[in-house]
Amino acid sequence: MNGYDDREYIRQLQDYLYYISLKDPSVPKVTVDGIYGKQTKNAVSAFQKAHGLKITGEADLKTWNMIKNEYDKIMQGCESPCPLYVFPNTGYTVVLGEKSDVVSFIQLVLECLCFEYDFDKDIKITGEYNEKDAEAVKKLQSIHGLDTTGTVDCLTWNCMASDYKMYGKIFEYRR
Repeated sequence: MNGYDDREYIRQLQDYLYYISLKDPSVPKVTVDGIYGKQTKNAVSAFQKAHGLKITGEADLKTWNMIKNEYDKIMQGCESPCPLYVFPNTGYTVVLGEKSDVVSFIQLVLECLCFEYDFDKDIKITGEYNEKDAEAVKKLQSIHGLDTTGTVDCLTWNCMASDYKMYGKIFEYRR
């Protein structure tokens, strides 16, 4: 198991419903907490009713797709980009051999930071966490005073993300 759980999908659904509720008063506001409780079920039911779907309170594929489409319509006119939270949760840890999208993002960040931190230049975005990635992570962990495990936990990810933000600003300056 890669640590990604249904709570992340529920949070995403709740996030969509929250933004829809800002534009459509027939859909009650929900708290984005990752729990598919009464509040979320009521919001899904209200959305289903407003869009002529069978009212079940469950986000089946048809309901999910309609919610996502409605959310996308709302977000088309937004002025700032929506943040993308890549690291699944605080208990998640990336270890050698893991294959996932999270690993691809880690490799992308490492690749961008390799010039600032003199990581091995052979970091490739493969989606599989390998020894070269772990060595670069150990170096980054050492720079930040963390235990040099080579695994990526939430604290290590936050350091990487912070460095990436800083690197992005430096990159913009260099253009």
